[in-house]
Amino acid sequence: SSPSCQTSSHWTRHPSGLLSPAIMSDIDMPEPEMPDDMGDEMSDDGMGGDYNPPPELPEGVTKEITKVGEGWKKPKAGDEVTVHYVGTLAADGSEFDSSRGRGEPFVFTLGQGSVIKGWDVGVATMKKGELAKFTLAPEFAYGESGSPPKIPANASLVFEIELLSWLSKDDLFQDGGVIKTLLKEGTGWTKPNDGDEVRISVKCTAKDGSVVDERSGLDYTIGSGALGQLGKAVDKALTGMKKEEEAELACTKDYACGDK
Repeated sequence: SSPSCQTSSHWTRHPSGLLSPAIMSDIDMPEPEMPDDMGDEMSDDGMGGDYNPPPELPEGVTKEITKVGEGWKKPKAGDEVTVHYVGTLAADGSEFDSSRGRGEPFVFTLGQGSVIKGWDVGVATMKKGELAKFTLAPEFAYGESGSPPKIPANASLVFEIELLSWLSKDDLFQDGGVIKTLLKEGTGWTKPNDGDEVRISVKCTAKDGSVVDERSGLDYTIGSGALGQLGKAVDKALTGMKKEEEAELACTKDYACGDK
């Protein structure tokens, strides 16, 4: 496994647009006025985030929601999702697979081709806690080959899927070098920029679990280079984080502390 680094951000933005250390957080500082077009991008509880419009379902995949999910967020490609499901043949309703029958949820990475195509496109439209029935044409299931002996060739399938949860994961540099996993949602919607001063807590561990470095309440200027080789990964992560957000960064040695 890769070395990991857990970071949390805590900062206040002044009306001038500058960031102050979180020691000022006991003073009520107003958030900048939110643009009019941001309203639809906020979650039901007022917490912001990167808004991704729900993907369109292609012809060959139909969806019927039987239980509405929570909030507005949906998982994206690369996220680790946890679901319960029951699969049946559309032709006669016979059940061929069920995580509920096994008593154990199923976990997979969305959008990576580790499941049939209909699952990748269908689960991406779901919210946390949602229960939906998907009917998949053969080309979105097991196609001409089927999956003997239970699924014949060219079979349309019906899946009842419940999205239990997911871990949000981002490949920060699109090279597999730094994978960010969201641990705790932040507050508000603003995020710091390069050159801003923030107060952060950082804990770095090696592959064997030993602590390489740990700092709490660190006043840090993004882009300053004060964190050495680790700074590139931390800087990239911080500019995508909200106040009080917590995340884990799994880094290869190129972005971490040498061979550690």
